Amino acid sequence: MPDTQTYDFIIVGAGPSGASLSSRLASYLPHLSILLLEAGPPSASPAYLYDRYTALKSPDLNYAYETAPQEHLHGRRVDYSRGKGLGGTSLINFALWNRGARDDWDEIAHLVGSEEFKWTNVKETFDGIENVQPTRYTDIKARYVSVERETHGPVHVQYAPRWESFVLDLLRGIEEYGWEVNRDLNSGDPVGVGLGPATAREGVKVTARTAYLDGGLGNLHVRTGGQVARVVFEGKRAVGLESVDGEQIFARKEVILSAGALDTPKLLLLSGVGPKEDLEAFNISVVHDLPGVGKNLQDHCHFPISAVLKEGIREPNLQPGSDVLATARLDFAADGTGPLSYVNGSYVMGFLKDSVVYESKEFKSLDARTQAHLQKATVPLWEFGTGLPLLGPPPPGPPRQYLVNIGVLMNPQSRGVVTLQNSDPKEPALFDPRLMSHPYDEKVLKTAAKRILAFMKTPAIATTIDKPANMPPSDSDEDVLAFVKLNLKSTWHMSGTCKMGGEEDEMAVVNAKFEVRGVERLKVVDLSVLPFLVNAHPVAAAYLVGELAAKSIAECYGTC
Repeated sequence: MPDTQTYDFIIVGAGPSGASLSSRLASYLPHLSILLLEAGPPSASPAYLYDRYTALKSPDLNYAYETAPQEHLHGRRVDYSRGKGLGGTSLINFALWNRGARDDWDEIAHLVGSEEFKWTNVKETFDGIENVQPTRYTDIKARYVSVERETHGPVHVQYAPRWESFVLDLLRGIEEYGWEVNRDLNSGDPVGVGLGPATAREGVKVTARTAYLDGGLGNLHVRTGGQVARVVFEGKRAVGLESVDGEQIFARKEVILSAGALDTPKLLLLSGVGPKEDLEAFNISVVHDLPGVGKNLQDHCHFPISAVLKEGIREPNLQPGSDVLATARLDFAADGTGPLSYVNGSYVMGFLKDSVVYESKEFKSLDARTQAHLQKATVPLWEFGTGLPLLGPPPPGPPRQYLVNIGVLMNPQSRGVVTLQNSDPKEPALFDPRLMSHPYDEKVLKTAAKRILAFMKTPAIATTIDKPANMPPSDSDEDVLAFVKLNLKSTWHMSGTCKMGGEEDEMAVVNAKFEVRGVERLKVVDLSVLPFLVNAHPVAAAYLVGELAAKSIAECYGTC
């Protein structure tokens, strides 16, 4: 990071929010200079674009964070992966594209006091982000997918042109179990089961880098490999940044943090903005006492339930490190053919309600506003996913194929925290999501596990299974709860740690214009600003936040 350089805007973090923000801002304000700083590498190798699920385990692309020991999970530390490089976590995510529920967005708009977050505006903004062609199948697939939208934004979103044959078995099992089919999970009403589209173009994964940064604009300057240590203040005005090497760079107008829900609060704390007692514990000079920084951490947690399939049921085994995967990569890189052009490109997923949860004492113990929101028509209680590959190391013995199902908690009521371990900016913060600490979360997860076990007994699914792989021994409350606690994982959807809110909310960190309260010329633009985690895979929401912030900033600097 060169000394004494000055730009109009400095943006920290090149994930989906930072990339969309910087690219749009450069386009809206061509007369102003913008610097986008990314601590990770350029991520030049194209291999990660082919693998979709397996990229998660790439050490070159992953900071490999872990949580603090989780009290309600036998003291286990949980993988808290974050993407490293241009594109952020879009480099390693599962590429699923969910707009979310219209009732969620309308509730967020109410909580933050901004019409920009209402579904009508969010829908229009998504139309400008997505590049979607109408999907009109003429065979059996039309029963499960029908998308009439046509949009031309930078993020390509598509269903696999060819479906893995096993997908139809899964969909038949869903109908046998009685779950309703939803032919367009991105309509604003995600309730039901269908196919989840992916951020991909002709089988190649689309990331924040490929969607927003490749090609570039003359006034957008992108630098990698420069880790920021703190925001530089003059009084309470943010004027620049200091790197871990002590070099400084300055902003004429604003500093914007887009480092994500784990690292943005860390930067604020290291810069003297946060709970006074937390800062003084590490002898950090207090710029502004802001109690909400790092609080309100939310995440979708999930558990896998898996079985070994009979021979010949699924496509070739594409486990990391396998010869089949190595050959498939070569085929795909050469001419876009082979199993990587379709396997794992059609994810069967659904967002579900459940009367068992609504009738439970755990639900009835929630406050009235939360109960009312969870009962709205488009708000699901849990996510079901099936047909995933085996993400962990395969068991010893000859290679087999697996049916992997997941149950994902929506509307988590557990709240965690991001705090500092020390004042060294090179060290990760301390992440404690307090997974499964709320009785409601436990109830939903147990209910989801029982539903999945019942789904696996439907004729369409049971006839494909050879034997259990990783399952509860029974569907009793005791066995299911023990299994969930032993197998619960993060879904890597961390959000909420610098939440947006009005002046009356003492825990709000930013206002509806993304401005950090109590200081000047400092904004936060990433998923940490959401007051609650949308019931979706949130990469779409991350792009949306960047787009909304770019519009807000451009309106100001274009007229004032």
